[in-house]
Amino acid sequence: MKPAGWRVALYLALVFVAGVVVGALAHRYVLPGHGGPGGPPHKSAESFRKAVVEDLTKRLNLDAGQVAQLQHIMDDAHRDFQDFRERHKDEMKAIMDRQHGRISDMLRPDQRVAYEKIEAERRERMEREQQKK
Repeated sequence: MKPAGWRVALYLALVFVAGVVVGALAHRYVLPGHGGPGGPPHKSAESFRKAVVEDLTKRLNLDAGQVAQLQHIMDDAHRDFQDFRERHKDEMKAIMDRQHGRISDMLRPDQRVAYEKIEAERRERMEREQQKK
């Protein structure tokens, strides 16, 4: 190898190792919680909240007053998120409709039929989840 050749090989090896690390982290922290078929369901907002409060209480050694304040902060944030979702519901639906249309347009007719079935299943699942709440 030329003197600079070992540097190129080193850089390629580093990029490969970085890819492996990112893939492993994604698999560990992102993919298992995707909630798709065969995967674990999403955590409910309440179980997520409980886990955050427990984690912060333990790791920060919060006293009872601080836990009460944390609960109040979490309540406020939850209301703010609900308000935000409600205010932007129409925009989000328009974006999703646009995405659906673009995907449908790129598919062959046989694929479009299958895609419509997949979308109908997704809508049913979302409606069931909304009814549970």
